[in-house]
Amino acid sequence: MQSLDATDLAIIKYLQDNARSSYQEIATRIGVSRVTVNERIRKLIESEVIEGFHARINARQIGYPVTAIVGLVTVQGDKAYRTIEELKHIPEVEEAHVVTGQYDYLVKIRAQDNEDLQRILFAKIDQIYGFRRAETMVVLSSPVEKCGIDIRQVSNYLWEDTNELQEEKISLLTQNPQDATDR
Repeated sequence: MQSLDATDLAIIKYLQDNARSSYQEIATRIGVSRVTVNERIRKLIESEVIEGFHARINARQIGYPVTAIVGLVTVQGDKAYRTIEELKHIPEVEEAHVVTGQYDYLVKIRAQDNEDLQRILFAKIDQIYGFRRAETMVVLSSPVEKCGIDIRQVSNYLWEDTNELQEEKISLLTQNPQDATDR
């Protein structure tokens, strides 16, 4: 596990809130130089703490308002890598997880409507190698949908040192980025 300090965590928090923040904007908000932010982000990318920068798309706004979670069961002894490769090639599959319990996989699918969902299930999911059965749950609403992890949740385990500057950064982590610019 990568050891992170308060500066790293503050940078990660701001990038999660707005990946379009400039290095200078982040530097100003957390009280370090732009060069420090640049170097820290480079190291976070190299160490794979940061895996990429993404736009969060509202699926409803681009014609995919239906979300379904599909629990897949495959034949015993199925080659997981083959199933995963097939799931990767289905464009409507947003996420796929290998899980414990009654299913082998939980798959999140986006569809244009119920007919489209049915087409995806019958023409694509049912054709997966080793497929045995599926249970589909249509999502009615998503009251909690996060992108990233709450840095405050993990910060207690990752702090390297404690000092006054760190305490100030901790308080920045609990603020909304908009609040920080209002001061």
